[in-house]
Amino acid sequence: MSQNSIAKTAVASVCIGVTIGLVASSAATNLHASSAVSTPVATRSAVMATPAVSSVSSNSRLQSQIARPAMQESEMVEVTASSANWGIAALASASAAVGAVLFAVSRRATSGYEAVREDPEAVFSNAGRALGAAVLSAAVAGSASAASLTFDEIQSLSYLEVKGSGLANTCPVITEGSGNKLNLKSGNYQINNFCLEPSSFQVKVPPTDAKPKTEFEKTQLMTRLTYTLDGIRADLQVGGDGSWTIKEKDGIDYAATTVQLAGGERVPFLFTVKNLEAKGDAGQFIGQFDVPSYRGATFLDPKGRGGATGYDTAVALPAAGDSEEFAKENSKSTASGVGTIAFKVAKVDAETGEIAGVFESIQPSDTDLGAKVPKDIKASGVWYGQISPA
Repeated sequence: MSQNSIAKTAVASVCIGVTIGLVASSAATNLHASSAVSTPVATRSAVMATPAVSSVSSNSRLQSQIARPAMQESEMVEVTASSANWGIAALASASAAVGAVLFAVSRRATSGYEAVREDPEAVFSNAGRALGAAVLSAAVAGSASAASLTFDEIQSLSYLEVKGSGLANTCPVITEGSGNKLNLKSGNYQINNFCLEPSSFQVKVPPTDAKPKTEFEKTQLMTRLTYTLDGIRADLQVGGDGSWTIKEKDGIDYAATTVQLAGGERVPFLFTVKNLEAKGDAGQFIGQFDVPSYRGATFLDPKGRGGATGYDTAVALPAAGDSEEFAKENSKSTASGVGTIAFKVAKVDAETGEIAGVFESIQPSDTDLGAKVPKDIKASGVWYGQISPA
């Protein structure tokens, strides 16, 4: 619901509430006023038609004439009170209408850019492989319907237009292209503005008595909209047989992210494609990448221990500093891990060299500098790039 629609709805609701109150108030006033006017006229006619018989009847007539203004005044007070009550009812009705509109505004969808995108995991399942390019095109079309913009549209926006809109966390989409393969001659190319936008993160949990089979579980994102990788450059080499070899060079190729499992456990990790090396063809390519340590060697834990600085052991345990029990926590490790990723091409634009599709990667989580066993993180989403001659 747009802001104009909301404003129109609010104005209409207020007008309806006030109109109902005024109509009811006018009806009540006419009802009481008619009785207050008609009664004295009828009584006046009866008094004029009846002759005075005795002083007693004259006194009664006089008392009735004196009491009549009091009755009229009482009825006037009743009319005023009834009007005030209906006025209050009109204001209450208008307030209720405005409250309903404001409640609807608070419950409406937040932003188009935060909307759930088409789940790309089905693309990598057996059903997705059977459906092929049609499923991929539908997935990218679903992403485009989530209020994403093309590369030129994003570049035309100012900083203030992008700020707070969520656009900075989205990848561009292709709207004019057709087909799902880009026919390139053999040679060297560059991939610029390489972008990866995850739509879901899942964590592989160890088996339990209730779930003996190890599987990936859905998570709740704890990080703000800062997990998309963008501005990545890579070298592309196309062979004579149509093979593709991709090597990532630089860019915003990592993002610190934290997710939460259903039980409340939070899992931090470094979503990345650093030093990506992938091979394949114009339709799909698979590769590996390095996963740097979530924290650096100069990070100090609560006991002041670090990899390149700080204490060697916990200060409160100098005698047991070299025991095997505390070896993992005392000896900090910033070793990198290895992740795998698969890309599927869904749509291309031969004129601009734009290419887009879906991806799925599996990488290790944070190890707390070697103190914990890492968990496997599965990230799925959409990607975009621009291919040009080197």
